[in-house]
Amino acid sequence: MHDIKLVTVFITPEMYNRFFISNPNVNCYDLIGIDNRQLNRGLPVIYNETIENHINDDCWLFFVHEDFEIKCDLATVDGLDRRNVYGTFGANLEHDVSVGYGKHICSKKDGSGPLDVGNVVLDTVKVQTLDCQSILVHTSLLANHALLRFDENLTFDLYAEDFSINAQERHGIDVKIFPLRFQHYSYGKVTERYHAGLRYLAEKYPSVAVAGSCSFIGGKAHELEKKFTYDIPANPNNNKPVGISYRIRRFASRLESFLLSRFK
Repeated sequence: MHDIKLVTVFITPEMYNRFFISNPNVNCYDLIGIDNRQLNRGLPVIYNETIENHINDDCWLFFVHEDFEIKCDLATVDGLDRRNVYGTFGANLEHDVSVGYGKHICSKKDGSGPLDVGNVVLDTVKVQTLDCQSILVHTSLLANHALLRFDENLTFDLYAEDFSINAQERHGIDVKIFPLRFQHYSYGKVTERYHAGLRYLAEKYPSVAVAGSCSFIGGKAHELEKKFTYDIPANPNNNKPVGISYRIRRFASRLESFLLSRFK
C-alpha cells in the first residue's frame, strides 16, 4: 500500500475529529491536522510548508478540507500513476458547457439538504481544473517540478484551479479525477475574494480559458462566457450559498438539450 498522508487544515476541531481522527476509513493513514483558528493563514502557505516538510518522504500528499468525509478506504490510490495530479471533483468544458466529474454527496455543514453532485467516475478522468475540496499529489512529482506549488497570492479560493492550470500549462502534467466515495459538507459561496482571485488568475494566465467549479478561469474566460453562464449570484457580496449541485444539474440539463437538438 502506498504511503498516504492526509493534510487537513481545520478551524472546527469537532468536524476534524469526526471525519478524520474517528473515521476508520482514514485514521489508519498518517493524519496531518493543522489547527488554523488563531493565525487563519491562507491554505496555499500551509500546503507549501507541508510539501517542503515531506518532500523526501516518498508519499502521497492528500490535501483535503475539514468538511470532507471519506466513506471508503483509499485502496484505489495504489493503482494511480504518480506522474499525474489528482482530485475527487473537477470540471471540463464539453460542447460549450462546464461539466463536473466525481460523483459525491454535497450538503450543508450539518448534513442537511444532501444532493448528488457530478458525473460518476469509474476510472480516472482527465479534467481541466480541480475543485479546492481535495488535491492528491505525490512527493516525487513535486520534487521533480520545483515550481509546481500552490500560489500564495491566493488564500482560500481558486488555489486548486491555479494548481491545475500550472501543472498542465507550464509543466505538461495531466490533472485527473479518481473515484472515491465521499460527502462534502459545504454548498460553498462566491464572495468578492473569489472574484478578486479570478481577476488575478486572468492576469497570470492571459491566454487561458478553462472551466472551473464556479466559473470560467483565465484571461480568455470572457470568450467562453458568451456561450455559457454559471449559476452564481450576480452580487459578489451576496452570501447566498452557491450549491455546486445546482450548477451541475444546470450543466447536465444544458448538455442534454444540446445533445437532443444535435441528434434528434
